[in-house]
Amino acid sequence: MNDWRQDMKNPILVPELRYLLRKKKLKILKSFMEDHHDKEIAEYLSMLRPDEIWRILDLVGIYQRAEIFSYMDMDVQVSMISGAHKKNVKSLLLQMSHDDRADLFQHLDKVMADRLLLLLPTKDRADIIRLTSYQEETCGAIMTTDFATLLEDDIVEKAIKKIRREAPGKETIYYIYVTDKEGRLIGFISLRKLIISKTKNKISDIMKRDTIFAFADEDQEKAANLIDEYDLIALPIVDRDEKLVGIITHDDAMDIIRDEQTEDMEKLMAISGGVEEKSYMGISAFIHFRKRASWIVILALLELLSGFIIEGFRATLQNLIILAYYMPLLISTGGNTGSQSATMVLRAIALNELSPKDTMGVIRKELAVSLMLSVCVAAIVCLRVFLMSHGSNDIPPALGLTRIAMMISLALAIQVIWSTVLGGIIPLVATRIKIDPAVVSSPAIATLVDVGGVLIYFSTAKLLLGI
Repeated sequence: MNDWRQDMKNPILVPELRYLLRKKKLKILKSFMEDHHDKEIAEYLSMLRPDEIWRILDLVGIYQRAEIFSYMDMDVQVSMISGAHKKNVKSLLLQMSHDDRADLFQHLDKVMADRLLLLLPTKDRADIIRLTSYQEETCGAIMTTDFATLLEDDIVEKAIKKIRREAPGKETIYYIYVTDKEGRLIGFISLRKLIISKTKNKISDIMKRDTIFAFADEDQEKAANLIDEYDLIALPIVDRDEKLVGIITHDDAMDIIRDEQTEDMEKLMAISGGVEEKSYMGISAFIHFRKRASWIVILALLELLSGFIIEGFRATLQNLIILAYYMPLLISTGGNTGSQSATMVLRAIALNELSPKDTMGVIRKELAVSLMLSVCVAAIVCLRVFLMSHGSNDIPPALGLTRIAMMISLALAIQVIWSTVLGGIIPLVATRIKIDPAVVSSPAIATLVDVGGVLIYFSTAKLLLGI
């Protein structure tokens, strides 16, 4: 067999893929498919037209075809499904994992979704309807119904035969869940434990009953945290009657954590719109603008307060121009300390280490930290004023360099304390009033710090310098 690399200089390039397809060099294309991971293949094929993708996918078995398809971006999946032959679509849908299939149907328009549902057997149709009925970002919306179960009265020998028979159609069999006859979850057993147990043992005698689970209507992030905390391969999902309805696998949990981190980052940076299915380059400039503009405009309007405050102290600036030299330092230091404090508290909230009841404790801790930071920063700035402004013509003889240096240092110290404490308490306050603390973003904190900092700066100058 010829190495596909001899005829394909760069598999990423669309023209070369099309050339091989046009020349019907199917053996080379098939070799290329065999030599790459399904995810890589999906990335390469996504650059082609839907009809070209289908022709290449026909070169592999239906199982691999479904795996490659599931790795493609959702817009590519929808495009392929919309224009494909019914027979190809049906076989693909039947082979897809239940959660990936349900996710696809959620992105189809109603007419298309209804038409495709008619192609599927009643059991699969009901499964899709049930999974798509859960609210977004709940455990039910992300779970799969591809799981293995046993009854507590089953004998090991019988159970092994059952698992062996059903294994090809299950997403994972490392954990096998034990239910009663009504389908309520009562325990689980690992595949290893099942295999090494005596054939005449009952499942009830060898299973574990202390099962970690989550409810279908709970937030998906809770499931991901449980999988991470207890190092699980999969997490069973039950309804409010504790009947087993699905599982969330470890790879699904990683997807949840990645999406939640992206969402939190977007909120932290005041970007609206939530997690996108497309990559950064796959989103148009206008969409990027729309996601970012609202908060930037709002914060810019709030920043106008700084201008009004400066305007009110115009006479102070005119009489002592040296104050203008140190305003950027004051603003940037306040923003840095505030964002730093907010980040630490947000992380603690995300890890369930802090809650609103800890607000006073956070204030005390951040106050202690800010006092130490303020002394350190104030000393450095005071030294800088003496070194850089000594002999400057911008200093009125009546005031002197020492008074001005002390004033700037004190204002900066107060700014550090204000910013640090503010950054620590705002996420907790947001949590208390049922607002996502990530929404209290660094730009918002920076804006409050800027406005407060300008007011602190000129008020301190007026009080200490009398101007």
